[in-house]
Amino acid sequence: MKKALLLVPLLILAGAAATDGAENRTLNHSVPVGSIEKLVLDSGIGDVEIQGVGNTSEVTIEVVLTPRRGGFFSSKRRAAQDVESASLSTEVRGDRLTLHIAPKADDERRFEESWSILVPDTIAVEVDHGVGDIDIRGIDGGVGIDSGVGEIRVEAEAGDIMIDLGVGTAVVRAPAAAFASAEGAGGVGDARLTVRGKKISSGGFVSHSATWEGDGRFHIEVSVGVGDAVITLD
Repeated sequence: MKKALLLVPLLILAGAAATDGAENRTLNHSVPVGSIEKLVLDSGIGDVEIQGVGNTSEVTIEVVLTPRRGGFFSSKRRAAQDVESASLSTEVRGDRLTLHIAPKADDERRFEESWSILVPDTIAVEVDHGVGDIDIRGIDGGVGIDSGVGEIRVEAEAGDIMIDLGVGTAVVRAPAAAFASAEGAGGVGDARLTVRGKKISSGGFVSHSATWEGDGRFHIEVSVGVGDAVITLD
């Protein structure tokens, strides 16, 4: 896991940081799908929403940058300058589209980034995220998430779903018929697995895990360090 429990203080700062009326900045871009088969998003602090849609020939991206103070002694003016100088990086290499805000995120970044992305539902999605909520729906090409702190929700009809979350809750909903296996694990927390209305009991004293095997093609693995892993297969 790229981001561990050390991000908890960062979450507190993110929640407490004041924007003080500073202006947001919205970046928009669209990329023709062409040979793209995978979207890779590298994001810092903020929320992410990705929606899969049919019959589209482009990836549509909107990201809102919101200035934030990184601490009691940080500068509102510097935060506004960081927002103004930031840019949206979209790189297509082979079958992969990579997105991030340039310059790359570090501990001194003074803004939040809220992503809203529309992609063809057949494209695979990979998200490497710091702090904030992630909502992914309608992606049937596969979903991979590595996140530090936040709430994650994934709804899909097909495709492998792999989630590694440091602190928070991860929720997955999918059809049972499409999957060969599902496994949920909570290091300090609960693992709740429900298949066609039947609850699969989890084992463990402090950490909990629950597994299921089916007749489908794809696999689900959800791991949460501190918090709950919730999988519902209809």
